[in-house]
Amino acid sequence: MINRIDLGFDPGTTERPVGGTRKRIIVWDFEDLDFSSGDPYTYDGNEKIIGVSLKAGKVALELVGFRTDVKKSDEVISLGLGPNQFKHMASFVICDRTQEQKNSIEKYSRSKVGMAAENMGADADAWEVLGRKSGLEIVPGKIRDAHENGGYFTLSFATLEGEYESKLPQTLGANYADGLTIVTALITP
Repeated sequence: MINRIDLGFDPGTTERPVGGTRKRIIVWDFEDLDFSSGDPYTYDGNEKIIGVSLKAGKVALELVGFRTDVKKSDEVISLGLGPNQFKHMASFVICDRTQEQKNSIEKYSRSKVGMAAENMGADADAWEVLGRKSGLEIVPGKIRDAHENGGYFTLSFATLEGEYESKLPQTLGANYADGLTIVTALITP
């Protein structure tokens, strides 16, 4: 049974919702998720994620960019047999080229990660978790050209080929303030 799909606004009486993402993204190493009690995510009755458990002493990394430095997208993948799956993708610009930053980029380029991205509009569904079940890995290819984009790094991550997600990115938090609280807890040592 298919549930009703709604435009989300009345084009005759309200303005179109703001699209895009905010200029920050939260990244955690997939191996830092605490699977000791089962699923490291806690859900409410509507499949919103209301908790993320990392192992003791582990924290997520907050990447803050400029204007439109964070881009997020989702893709439907048809496997031929069975239900369609989803590919989660995110890219972001890193303007810092210090050795410490290069070390972090190297670490995350060899890791499977989970992410939380913030969509525009501080509403109840602004925060989303990407790579919830299978994680994301860096997309192979050029990550920096010293002669383009100020010589900044551009990192793109996507769901692993063949390990697609069964769901679109799930909302993080029961409301916007709850999402912020969860994100703050993830990045606080």
